[in-house]
Amino acid sequence: MRGARLLAVVPVLLVTAAAPAVVLGPGVVVDSNRSESWRGRVALDDPRVRDVPECRPVGCDRVEVAVRLPERLRDRSGGVELAIRTVGATPDDSVGFAVYRGGSRVALADAQIGTSRSVWLPKTTARYTVYVFPNPFVPELASRLVRYEGRVENEDSRVDPVPRDLLPDLEALPQRFATFDTPPPFFGDEAEPGSSCFRSEVEEQGARRCLRFGQAMANTGDGPVDVRYGTPAGQRPHEVPGAQRVHRSDGTFTDVPSVGAMHYHPIHSHYHFADFSVSELWAVDAAGRPTGTAPAATGRKNGFCMADTELVWWDRKGNAPQTYPAPRCLDPEPNSPPGVDAFKNGISRGWADEYWWALPDQMIEVGDLTDGTYALVTRIDPANRLRELDEGDNCVRVPITLTGLATGTPTAALGSPAVPC
Repeated sequence: MRGARLLAVVPVLLVTAAAPAVVLGPGVVVDSNRSESWRGRVALDDPRVRDVPECRPVGCDRVEVAVRLPERLRDRSGGVELAIRTVGATPDDSVGFAVYRGGSRVALADAQIGTSRSVWLPKTTARYTVYVFPNPFVPELASRLVRYEGRVENEDSRVDPVPRDLLPDLEALPQRFATFDTPPPFFGDEAEPGSSCFRSEVEEQGARRCLRFGQAMANTGDGPVDVRYGTPAGQRPHEVPGAQRVHRSDGTFTDVPSVGAMHYHPIHSHYHFADFSVSELWAVDAAGRPTGTAPAATGRKNGFCMADTELVWWDRKGNAPQTYPAPRCLDPEPNSPPGVDAFKNGISRGWADEYWWALPDQMIEVGDLTDGTYALVTRIDPANRLRELDEGDNCVRVPITLTGLATGTPTAALGSPAVPC
């Protein structure tokens, strides 16, 4: 899309009533309960758009958006969700967007980690200009050009006649990638050339051969998983207690104390919610079912700094706006009480979080294993510390075949199907 083609707002025509439109032209209009989409691209250095501060240091894509909801939709509580996600990008790529009405910025989605961003706008009739810009956490590792998809849709908030708890539902997602590749340097930690283990993993765990993979979890419940904790201002104790904030449908909340410990991770430079996830390798029988009384190998990585990094409900209604952007969990909240650094992390309804395979401790040491097919089992909240709707979807199992473990070039291949444990 070029800037000269984005100056006018035109209606979007749907091919069928069942499928949302994909707009390749100059703008989008949301005037019904159907979602409207467009595609674009942004470059780190592109002189097309320099209208607003967000676009002066980098390239921007500009899209005009009009909200013209009928009265029956305007009268319902909720908002108009504006969301974008990267397409075919690397984990080091990230885009953000700013929403302007007239000459004033009314919304900003500036998370730097993850594939997706979203905000909610009022349901009132209005015209906006959306500026999409590159926003990588480490610019030196980002692609020069990133493609993205945008979506605008009406979202109605659920109204309950009797207030109730809005509990999350954590769902373990299957691994998407496993490897023995050498991870890139991270915050001063690095691997020796040709090694799949970080220096810290070798020193702290005696790791020799590291099977690396990501861990991901989605929240498909009624409300967010929301963990709060605090430290004395400017101090970072090794461990502090965490509390789960349970939100209610009337806008109130209750804090449930002592749901687990927050451990400070010196390599990641932030706190992790301990005992949040564990991954294991199990021997399997001919049907692919785990056998034996103990896993063949277990990963030590079990803590997460939860965030909204992927909008898994991209093509369905009911998700919340991005509330826990990454890497916000690294820093205390700006409205922390005097003398306290207050932190929060979580996953909103309809969102997921994934820890990338190349982060320190995203591995299982397999130096003592032999070639073969195993079950890679991941359990979320294994000690059931968090209140949630359903404990039955917290575990997932996926077959993985390891070969060449006794050589200098081992390989890992994920199989199918991924099944609940």
